[in-house]
Amino acid sequence: MTMKRLKMMALLFLTVLPLSAQVAFNVKGVAHSEAKSLMLIDMGNRNAQPENVTVTAGHFTVTGNKPDGTIMVLRDMDHRMQSFFIVDSTPVELDMNTDAVKGSKANEQLSALVRKLNDAKTEDDMTKALSQAIDDNRDNAVAAFALSQLMYGLTYDELKQIIERNDPFLQHPLCEQAKQQLKALGLRAPGTMFKDLEETDTLGVTHKLSEYVGRGQYVLIDFWASWCGPCMMEMPNVKANYDKYHPKGFQVVGLSFDRAAEPWKKAIREKQLNWIHLSDLKFWQTVAAETYGIRSIPSSVLCDPEGKIVAVDLRGEKLGECLKAIYGE
Repeated sequence: MTMKRLKMMALLFLTVLPLSAQVAFNVKGVAHSEAKSLMLIDMGNRNAQPENVTVTAGHFTVTGNKPDGTIMVLRDMDHRMQSFFIVDSTPVELDMNTDAVKGSKANEQLSALVRKLNDAKTEDDMTKALSQAIDDNRDNAVAAFALSQLMYGLTYDELKQIIERNDPFLQHPLCEQAKQQLKALGLRAPGTMFKDLEETDTLGVTHKLSEYVGRGQYVLIDFWASWCGPCMMEMPNVKANYDKYHPKGFQVVGLSFDRAAEPWKKAIREKQLNWIHLSDLKFWQTVAAETYGIRSIPSSVLCDPEGKIVAVDLRGEKLGECLKAIYGE
């Protein structure tokens, strides 16, 4: 996976924390030869509107005033390209075609980290590089960038350990996402009891989750949606394990993030997902997302016969391995 394909949750700065006084910045860059415009986005301010940057003959200039250390992204949506820079008083030169960035030490370190991630051969290589960056840069925003990329792959305990160190980099605005993620993970942390909710089945009949969970059997609460490609790719794995272990007492309850009944019902019917299905058809505003802190799908929670959460996000081989440990072959 290259950095261009990596889902960028946040960006990097390397300066005194937190963000300080406003400074003027100047960026000159090279874009795709056919690009006409770019979007300039302040990654630390979700409420800020993207600015339009004109590209002429493959070149552009960006100037403005931002707090020192602000992280900006330039995006070319037509050609699926993006580049990042750190706001400081040193002029920046960047090439969107190569990810090369020249300027202050902070910007050059940003560029070096991006290249290191681009060169990673596996997800494990990327994880190790990001983890090392957090350990090596506790007093600057390299760690903030690394955590923003790593946080969705961390368990509750792993993320809690990092955030409770209270390192200086955690003052960076981008780390608010990690803090929110920790709160979300806490809602479904292993060792806690499941949380009840109420939704309707495909016939419109209302049910409580407690009708199925904590009733003497292991239950996988599966968060999914018919519109979610990764969810549908995972469904054959869920179905295979359901078919194998349901006779031994294993149950699945699907909580859908769909927003329309027919696509939801069609997916259940065509994929022969023969377990319990509930939804309030409220998309990301579903009560399931609020109750369990779900910020991305597919996701899952495995509850023991008493209703205690024993594992989360069991996908691929992990689900089968966990159920094998419980039920045997």
